[in-house]
Amino acid sequence: MRALSLVLCLLPNWAWAALSPPPTGSGFDLPEPLRSIAQWAFAFQRTLNAEMRQHLAAMKETGAIEPALALMLAAFLYGIFHAIGPGHGKVVIGAWFASRRARIAYGLAACALSALVQAGSAIAAVLLLAGALSLAPRDVMAHAAWLEVASYGLITAIGLFMLVQALRGKHGCGHDHDHHEHGPQCAHHHHHQQDRGLWAMAAAVGFRPCSGAILVLLFTLAGGLLWVGILATLAMAVGVALTVSGIGLSALGLNRLLERLFGASAKSDTWRRVLGLAGALAITLLGISLLAGVWVNGPALTG
Repeated sequence: MRALSLVLCLLPNWAWAALSPPPTGSGFDLPEPLRSIAQWAFAFQRTLNAEMRQHLAAMKETGAIEPALALMLAAFLYGIFHAIGPGHGKVVIGAWFASRRARIAYGLAACALSALVQAGSAIAAVLLLAGALSLAPRDVMAHAAWLEVASYGLITAIGLFMLVQALRGKHGCGHDHDHHEHGPQCAHHHHHQQDRGLWAMAAAVGFRPCSGAILVLLFTLAGGLLWVGILATLAMAVGVALTVSGIGLSALGLNRLLERLFGASAKSDTWRRVLGLAGALAITLLGISLLAGVWVNGPALTG
């Protein structure tokens, strides 16, 4: 029951982080050594931010290819360390993998999809709002922030669906789960339904664009170098995907470890149900608290 207790203990902190406006300091309260690691990641992220601005300025002034390549590398590293910081995406994907027996290949693909959707939403927002509608950068950020609300709403809806399924004890076959009564066809349908849910969750998480990617795109658009901004955004997405994949695989490893410890027993099935309920509850409450945070503070892309 330690895993469930840990989830329930962390939920108030996640809710408070969503309801409170982001502070100017470290940004959140974590126990050591996680706090030191996150603060170091934030400091390095600020350094990369400054480097990206310098490379963009040099590229605009000289038109050389070297600053563009340096920008891609800085954007890639920015994506890696940006994903280490607090964010709903890692919590949601981690909760999904910790509470479900997902396929490793599908899990990695879902993490990549999440990062790709996030990059795509940033590119689409800038092309539409700044390119087609000619809005000012401040207005672009304000309008793009509503995609954040859509992401939180989708996460809440998926979490509620998962919670209802967990409370009813229903799984992929549409009736009570019993390994001894269902055959390979049911197992195949169960995996197929889980995979579709994973794709939906990844898309919902990635629907919120990254403010760093939007700023890079706006700067390159103003300088007539939008293609460089798009490539930098995709490089950033690769970095995000690597970090989120590591977190997802760690949570998946926890799920496999519990399964191996308990084996094919009644206790194993109880653990599976408890983890499924805890994961669904965590995702639902996190989505609700994030929506409540938007209600209290208004939509704003902060990272």
